[in-house]
Amino acid sequence: MHVVVNVDDLGLHPAVRRAVEDLAGLSRVSSATLLVNGPDAPAAASLSSTSRGSLGVGVHLNILRGRPESPAAEIPGLLRADGLFLGDYVALFKRYLARAFTPTDAEREWTRQVERALELGVTPTHLDSEKHIHVWPGLFEAACRVAARFHIGWVRRPVEHVPLSRWDKGGVRARILNTFALAHHRVGAPGVAHPSCVFGIADQGPELLPARLAAYMKRVRPDVLELVCHPGAPLPGDPPLPAEYGPMRIAGQWTPERDALAAPGWGRALRECGATLVHYGQLDPATRAPFAS
Repeated sequence: MHVVVNVDDLGLHPAVRRAVEDLAGLSRVSSATLLVNGPDAPAAASLSSTSRGSLGVGVHLNILRGRPESPAAEIPGLLRADGLFLGDYVALFKRYLARAFTPTDAEREWTRQVERALELGVTPTHLDSEKHIHVWPGLFEAACRVAARFHIGWVRRPVEHVPLSRWDKGGVRARILNTFALAHHRVGAPGVAHPSCVFGIADQGPELLPARLAAYMKRVRPDVLELVCHPGAPLPGDPPLPAEYGPMRIAGQWTPERDALAAPGWGRALRECGATLVHYGQLDPATRAPFAS
């Protein structure tokens, strides 16, 4: 069993970069995805070259917040009148349902975001997205096409196997994403693989515990599992989150998840299940096992 512990939102804020550095040094996280239009993206991108192979860096695809990489005239259905993304999940989903934009529009913007990551010196190991928007039917296939175009071997498919009895907020959140995933058609993207499942959508913040991960791995027995997390290490004097990103609750998860991941017990949880901590760049998408050395 191989476990990828991925920090989303690298590049959003210096607090996220600090947490990635700290937790990678503790061998608690192995991966992060770069938000290329984030204000800290240039500094955060340097982690891909300073980690000596221990940290995989992918791209956090984004059509929700901030400023696009594409000219506004090319993706008008994704933007407000001021040329920014909508910054509102519900508003974007309404446009998706109304077909105000197409998967091709998202694919065009995501292609430019991967190109921007390459310009920043990142060789992406995988793709995921802000608020898991790439899981929406049609957009998932677009994300896989982007991955195939750039020879990126992995795309997150955020399926979390929550118990039938679980109907709290986290359980419902996971079920919604699972429902979207049922509609995916993955043909047309040869060479692109997906983790068997994820963990960290139903259990977030202080509930992100090694004992829960161990119980999940023992119950599901995946070959490749991705733990999704959002730690941060804020300091006095840090800048605020960008106003152009719209309302965000994520800063409330930063410290609880940083503390949870820094606590003891994670190594033991992996050992109990015979799991190895890796990043996607170390896994062959064809065999779902580490590349032969």
